[in-house]
Amino acid sequence: MKCADPYQITNFLMLFKEFAQSNFYFVDRKKNLDCLARLGIMPQQAKEEIMGLTHEDYHKGPLPDKGTTGGELWEFGKKIEGKEIFIRLKVVLQYNMAKCQSFHIAEKPMQYPYKGGIK
Repeated sequence: MKCADPYQITNFLMLFKEFAQSNFYFVDRKKNLDCLARLGIMPQQAKEEIMGLTHEDYHKGPLPDKGTTGGELWEFGKKIEGKEIFIRLKVVLQYNMAKCQSFHIAEKPMQYPYKGGIK
């Protein structure tokens, strides 16, 4: 799979963060909530971690969302409390919504094509 370039990633994150200011949705799946409990943080703190993401935290995407609303999914990773956290985000344009679909401990090692600078 081809990686998005740093500018595409940055553009996605800028739009996501803009929408998140007023319309942020954290999907409260059991896996996500269990992760928050394990880390000892609340959804607001998870949002703050997400708002700090950069192109260097990029893992994969955009990937087609095969769910009911379609669109694209972007995957990122971040170390929080010593754990590698898998984060899957989506912008829902029709609702100007920033959606965090996944926020849980990574189940397998993640790759970061831009960690350490723009390539």
